Amino acid sequence: MTSNGLPHILLCAPQPSALAEMRHLLAGTGCEMTALLLGSAEPREANGYQLIVVEGGTNPVAALELCRKLRERYEHPFVPLLYLADDRLLGFESGADVCLQRPFAPGELHAQVKALLRIKEAHDRQASKTAEMHRINKRLQQLHQQIDYELQLAQRIQASFLPRTLPEVPGTRFAVHYLPRERVGGDFYDAFRLDEHHVGFYVADAMGHGVPASLLTVFVKKSVRAKDVTGRDYRLTPPEEVLERLNKDLLDQHLSEHPFITMAYALYNHRDGLLRLARAGHPYPLYVPRIGDPTLWQQEGLLLGVTAATFPGRDYRLNPGDKVLLYSDGLDTGRFENHPPGAESLLACAARHRRLPIQAFVDRLARDLFATGDQPDDVTLLGMEIGEPAA
Repeated sequence: MTSNGLPHILLCAPQPSALAEMRHLLAGTGCEMTALLLGSAEPREANGYQLIVVEGGTNPVAALELCRKLRERYEHPFVPLLYLADDRLLGFESGADVCLQRPFAPGELHAQVKALLRIKEAHDRQASKTAEMHRINKRLQQLHQQIDYELQLAQRIQASFLPRTLPEVPGTRFAVHYLPRERVGGDFYDAFRLDEHHVGFYVADAMGHGVPASLLTVFVKKSVRAKDVTGRDYRLTPPEEVLERLNKDLLDQHLSEHPFITMAYALYNHRDGLLRLARAGHPYPLYVPRIGDPTLWQQEGLLLGVTAATFPGRDYRLNPGDKVLLYSDGLDTGRFENHPPGAESLLACAARHRRLPIQAFVDRLARDLFATGDQPDDVTLLGMEIGEPAA
């Protein structure tokens, strides 16, 4: 378009008289026109024109050569090319979009010019939309790369808060199977020595997936206080008190969206085999005795982060050969053979593999319960097996 918004047409012809005739024929189209005598100069960049009209006249060879050159040089952006001559076929073969064969009526030329200008306008609109889509796509790719980088960073940060090794406790073995559904998840676990005789361990699950849930797992890690130290003295925090403090810390944040968290926390004394457990809305722990059927320890306990609450603790006496499993609710969707998903499948699978060592046991549970490959949620299994009592 010209500065006044009118379509700009380039007229090309081998004689000045032909250029004058073309100007006269197109005078009523409302377009601005620039004339170019064939052989006198090269046309400027095609994006300055909405249409190019080439008159074959007495020198069709030069006109057809110009058509070929314009089409090769100015394919992008698209500029319609109208060829006026006696031989239409050669015009099409040389790159013309439309060929008018002489003689033609003035009205036919006008109509063809207006039609090509409409095509040019529609093409330019589409090209503009396509360019905008390319810009948006490039921006989305950049944002995707940024999100991917941030997820990788969040994944590394969350992984750094997970225990690198499980504690070595006399007469006791720990094992874990941890598989987040996405790069970062809402499951979290930990196991740690507290003194010569005690070990604490837990599994927590922040509702949801992705970065928000992973941030809550970091909060859990930093907020669990399993031991109170005063000078040279210390006091091991009972599981019910650990959960009560964590619940208060969550409520004190006054977050606009309630960060629901479930958790099961255990304190185990390997010297006397006494395990104390508290639960906050978490799946019931699985107990697999050396002799007898696997059962679920059904303890009360509300979700963390909902309201002020207490979380009753309970003591359990463990014997050599017993297993205890804390796990996240992702396991509730697993199915074992023909059993319904959830507790029945878990108990049946545990009964089938109860004789396996603890690491093989948790790995086999995860494999068999999700044999179809369908894992809709994060899955965490933290198991403990009692061996021979320490001397």
